[in-house]
Amino acid sequence: MEALRFVTDKTAVLIFTPVNRRYLTGFASSLGYLLLTSKGNILFVDSRYYEAAGKRAEGTEVRQFTKIFDQLQEVLAEVGAEKLLIETEVSVEFYQRLRSKLAVRVAPSAPLTNRLLQLRSVKKKEEIESIVCAQRIAEKAFDDILQFIAPGVSEKEIAALLEYKMKQYGAEGIAFDTIAVSGANSSLPHGVPTDKAVENGEFVTMDFGAVINGYCSDMTRTVAVGYATDEMAKVYETVLNAQENVIKTLSAGITGKQADAAARDIITEAGYGEFFGHSTGHGVGLEIHEQPNLSPSADKIKLRAGQIVTDEPGIYLPGKFGVRIEDMLLVQKNGCKNLTKAPKHLIIL
Repeated sequence: MEALRFVTDKTAVLIFTPVNRRYLTGFASSLGYLLLTSKGNILFVDSRYYEAAGKRAEGTEVRQFTKIFDQLQEVLAEVGAEKLLIETEVSVEFYQRLRSKLAVRVAPSAPLTNRLLQLRSVKKKEEIESIVCAQRIAEKAFDDILQFIAPGVSEKEIAALLEYKMKQYGAEGIAFDTIAVSGANSSLPHGVPTDKAVENGEFVTMDFGAVINGYCSDMTRTVAVGYATDEMAKVYETVLNAQENVIKTLSAGITGKQADAAARDIITEAGYGEFFGHSTGHGVGLEIHEQPNLSPSADKIKLRAGQIVTDEPGIYLPGKFGVRIEDMLLVQKNGCKNLTKAPKHLIIL
């Protein structure tokens, strides 16, 4: 277990965030405490998870907790630990309770937290397979929604059917709140679906994802209803060119800033730079937003083979319409692999 590099005879590690506990043990629970010591690892869970954790948690002893602070102190004393490293994603209340209840020095550790984020960013074969499976489910839902979108259908109905279809096709859940926005609402990058009905001559932008084995997928498609004006088509083609240029550019060793520039420069040169405000992409895994980031500020972040990132440039014209196109890309030693198979030419329904 990689986090053990921080463990010594005198130093133990406590992992309490659900996502990192799941990553290290393979077992998901809403509550639990993973204690890593020089004498072994213990996953403390309550009665709801005890039996399941005993069967599924990897590389660790499982114990049921009742008085967790007393139990942690007992183990720390047994192994002779004098210091307990914890993740930095900690509430003040929990930190203070640890400090007051445990007879060891409790220290939030940025190196520990950063290392876990770095480990999670590079996907193993089975993690990639789960993400691809989730993506295929999302694509099936997208195929179905194209038969449903028509004038008079509301944004909320589109979002609801996408989510239903993903679950119908086997998703454990949705990766994030589904975005389905149309017309002027599509100029809102993270717009919330409303009762607004779709009309002819409008774009509909859908951003959605499925979850398989805890791993998320993420895709965005923008389609036109009835017809697209010349301006709509021009903006769409600009975004598509920018999005595809990232695919041509992406490779292990380049920085997140360079990947972002591959899209941003094209959009800027076309005269729409001020209408592309968000980053070009982000990592995807057990969480929908993980390391690395593809953004203008990511000049010190070098991409690594095995990372999965989104490629999602957009142009948003306030009060008129917006376009975003998003694929997921697997970074490779020389280039990248597009994990998204859904069509992205301008579809007019």
